[in-house]
Amino acid sequence: MKKAITFILLIFTCLACDLPEDSPDSFDLVLKGGRVMDPETGLDDIRNVGIIGDQIMEVSEEELSGKEVLDVSGLVVAPGFVDLHVHGMTNKAHVYQARDGVTTALELEGGIAFLKEWVEGKRGNTIVNYGATVPHGSLRALAMGSYNHYFAQAKKIMETEGIESPQLAKIQINMARANYQELSEEEIKTMEEMMKGELEAGALGIGVPVGYYPGATAGEIFKVYEYAAKDKVPVFSHTRGFGMPGIQEAISNAVTTGAPLHIVHANSLSLGEIQTTLSMVESAQERGLDVTTEVYPYTAASTSIESTIFDPGWQELLGISYEDLQWEATGERLSEETFNEYRKTGGTVIIHMMKPEWIQKGIAHPLTMIGSDGMPYAPMAHPRTAGTFSRVLGKYVREEKVIDLMTALKKMTIMPTQRLEAIAPMMKQKGRLQKGMDADITIFNANTIIDKADFKGLKFSEGVEHVLVNGVFVVKNGENIEGAFPGEPVLGKFRKQG
Repeated sequence: MKKAITFILLIFTCLACDLPEDSPDSFDLVLKGGRVMDPETGLDDIRNVGIIGDQIMEVSEEELSGKEVLDVSGLVVAPGFVDLHVHGMTNKAHVYQARDGVTTALELEGGIAFLKEWVEGKRGNTIVNYGATVPHGSLRALAMGSYNHYFAQAKKIMETEGIESPQLAKIQINMARANYQELSEEEIKTMEEMMKGELEAGALGIGVPVGYYPGATAGEIFKVYEYAAKDKVPVFSHTRGFGMPGIQEAISNAVTTGAPLHIVHANSLSLGEIQTTLSMVESAQERGLDVTTEVYPYTAASTSIESTIFDPGWQELLGISYEDLQWEATGERLSEETFNEYRKTGGTVIIHMMKPEWIQKGIAHPLTMIGSDGMPYAPMAHPRTAGTFSRVLGKYVREEKVIDLMTALKKMTIMPTQRLEAIAPMMKQKGRLQKGMDADITIFNANTIIDKADFKGLKFSEGVEHVLVNGVFVVKNGENIEGAFPGEPVLGKFRKQG
C-alpha cells in the first residue's frame, strides 16, 4: 500500500513539473532583474516582476518564468507616470507622452465637453489611459442659451472631423464673448444640471479655469464650490488672474465650503510669489483641508493668444512684453504689430515669463505633484508636451539634485493617484508597483533619462526604454509600438451606466 501511495505522489509531482505556461506559476511577461521602485511602500531593490494580462501578479526576489522574459537589469522599474494636467489628448500627443513615461493622461484643468461621446470615441483607439473633468467654462457659456448653436456645431465637428479640427478653434473665438458675461441665477441652476450630467458621464471632478473668464462673479464661482462640496467632488482650478488674489479666492472657497481643491500649475499662477502659494497649501493640509497643487519644470507658459489673459494690461500683470511671446507655429518672437495681427485670428503662443529659481522652489517642495500642462500636438508646441517627466528626472534629480529619485517618482505616481481615489476608486490600482495593481509600468535608465524637446520643436525624450499600459507595451526598446492602443478610460464614481 505504501508503495502505491508513493507511486501516485510521484505521478502528481511529475505532472506538476509539466504545468502549462498559463498556470499561476508562469506569467505572460516577466521583467527580470530591474531596480524596482514603489513610492507607496518605499521599496527600492532588485526584483523580478511577473505580469498576467493587465495586472502585476508578483514582485519577487525569486526567479520567475514567463512566456516572455525581458531583462531590465540596470534600469528603474517604476509605476507608470500619471499626468493630471494634459491638453494634448490625441494619439499624436500621446506618442510623445508615452516616450516621456506617461501611462495615464488626464484633462482636469479645463475638462472636456460632451464627455460621454469623447470617452467612447477614444475607447479602443488610445495609447494611454485617459479621462477628464466637467468643463465649467464651456458649460457656463452653454447655460446662457445664446451660444447653444455653437455647441451644436462643435459636437457635429467632433463627431465628423475629430478633436483636432481647426474648425473647433474658430468656434471658440466666436464664443469668446461669453467669457465676459455674468450668469443669472436661473443660468447658474441650468449650469448645475449640466454639471450633474457630466459627472454622471464619468467626469473626474470640475475643471474651473476661471482665469479665462473674468465675467464670472465671485458669487458664481463660490456656488460651483458649494455644488462640489455636497459630494466631495474635487475642483481643479486655474485661478483668477495671476498672483495671490486668485489663489486666495480659491483656497477661501475651498475652506468655507469644504470642497476638495487642486490648484493647477502653481509655478505660472504664482510667478514670484510661489513660496507663498506653497506655504498656503502646506498650511491648509496641516489643518486637515483637502488642498493640493502641481508644477511643471519649465520657465515658459503657453496658451491661446486670443484668450482673456492677453486683454489690455497683460504686460504689467505678467511683467513681460511682446518680445517675450513666441508664436508656436513658426517660433518667431512677437512685436506689437504681429501680436495684434495674430490676436485677431487666434493661435498658440509660448510665454517666457518665469525664473529658474521659481521652478526649483516648486519642484523641491514636498507637497507638489508634477503635471505637464502638455499642449495639443504641434511640431513647435511647448516642450512640456513631450519632456516634462524626463526633465524632472534628468535635470532636477540627476544633474541638479533638487530632489532625490524616490521623491520625484512619488510626485509622478502615488500622489496624483491619491488625489483622484475618492472620486475614481479605480485609481487605487494605479501609481503603485505591487502585486494586484494595474500593469502600468515605466522602465527607464536613471543615468541617461533627459528631455530633448526645446523651444525650437518637439523631440522624444531619451532614456525611457519600455512603457506598459495595462500590460501592453506602447514603448519597447526605446521605440513607440505602432498600433498598440491599450489605453482605458478613467471614470468617476458618479458615472451612470447606459
